[in-house]
Amino acid sequence: MLLQVLFSGLAVGSIYGLVALGFAVVFKATDVFNFAQGMFVVCGAFFAVTATSILKLPFPIAMVFMIGAAALMGVVIHVLLIQKLSGRSMLSVIMLTIALSILIRALIEMIYGLQSRNLVTPLPTGVFLIGDLRISQLHLTAALTSWACMAGFGVFFRYTSVGLLMRATADGHEAALVSGINVNVMNRLAWAIGAVLAAIGGLFLGQLQIVSPELETIGLLALPAVVIGGMQSIPGAIVGGIIVGLIEQLASVYVSPKSSDIFIYTLLLLILMFRPWGLFGQKELGRV
Repeated sequence: MLLQVLFSGLAVGSIYGLVALGFAVVFKATDVFNFAQGMFVVCGAFFAVTATSILKLPFPIAMVFMIGAAALMGVVIHVLLIQKLSGRSMLSVIMLTIALSILIRALIEMIYGLQSRNLVTPLPTGVFLIGDLRISQLHLTAALTSWACMAGFGVFFRYTSVGLLMRATADGHEAALVSGINVNVMNRLAWAIGAVLAAIGGLFLGQLQIVSPELETIGLLALPAVVIGGMQSIPGAIVGGIIVGLIEQLASVYVSPKSSDIFIYTLLLLILMFRPWGLFGQKELGRV
């Protein structure tokens, strides 16, 4: 039983880690605490529903449609909203992302209605046994895809010229500008990556759960995940997602389905009280 719960927690936590990774990329590159990341997850699920159920596209083309739509959404949001507030206070940008989340939710309900949607894809949904352990093929596919995306992003961020430019921009906008880097382009790319990673998470969460705006609450578990792992740490976002997934599954099975949020946010409070830079983040030192 314990192995079953741990496997489920690892699989779901990998999805949370993927969404948290997108959140961390945006924060690291642009210093924006994006409270709309949960709705990006919802958008990804509805993009998948649009491509597969409404447009009836073949699954590979549907995935290209979903990823392209998510990337375009991230770029448009940065150009029309985030870039306009460059240099403003953190509070102004936070309030903007909260308003953006509300706006996206309202638009989704206007376009798709209030009814939940089923997301049907060719992804495997069966179960296979390893001894007494029942392994969901969909959970396994979600975990493997999430880890592949994380690994691919790590390679991109470390070894490609564009990734190196993004890292340089994230380390210091002023220095990047002096070096001739187009900071706005790098920031738009960061928002596009964050939206795409959230959309991929929404694809799996939409099939594991059901597609509705209420997926936002699940997607928002990326927020405690990224804070627990460390706001400035890419590996920390991934580990934080896995920790949140494991806590959620263990608490739901061994305590109560309603108790998982208590344990997750209690851990978040403890982290904020005793290690506010996160498990893998670095403490910022200021000169007095």
